[in-house]
Amino acid sequence: MMTPSQSYSRRITTNAIIATLYIVLTLINPISAGMFQFRVSTLLVPSGFINPKLAPGIIMGVIISNLWSPLGFLDVIGGAMIQLVTFYVFRRFYQSAYVCSTLYGIWCGIVVAAVLHFSIGAPYWLSVFSVGISNLIFAYIGSYVCENYLRPHIEKLG
Repeated sequence: MMTPSQSYSRRITTNAIIATLYIVLTLINPISAGMFQFRVSTLLVPSGFINPKLAPGIIMGVIISNLWSPLGFLDVIGGAMIQLVTFYVFRRFYQSAYVCSTLYGIWCGIVVAAVLHFSIGAPYWLSVFSVGISNLIFAYIGSYVCENYLRPHIEKLG
């Protein structure tokens, strides 16, 4: 049995590892930002749907990785807003990782398209579609892997 301080330390460490994985997967990917993005790190997002204790690590990973975005501070704010709404609004109403992934993909399309439009003048609706579809694809793949292969391990984390 872990003491409360050991449990807290474990949660902090687990979230730091999740954040680091998200950051590395984002920064090593040359097409993780922009209008046509394929952010492989999105595969980690459904783990926070299964175990909400992992959400802070994903949120921090997004914020830190977006510091390197060519879109500037607006992308940091947009990314944080996406994750906060995803984990603390969508997840509160829906338990299914697939439903949360669907809402996440749509929300990403809407918010990232706004950031792209206001930052570089990218076409809004084309950006909604392209960013939304890419995030849906990776979130669904992540949901499938997490639900079918990793759920028992994810539930033990944090």
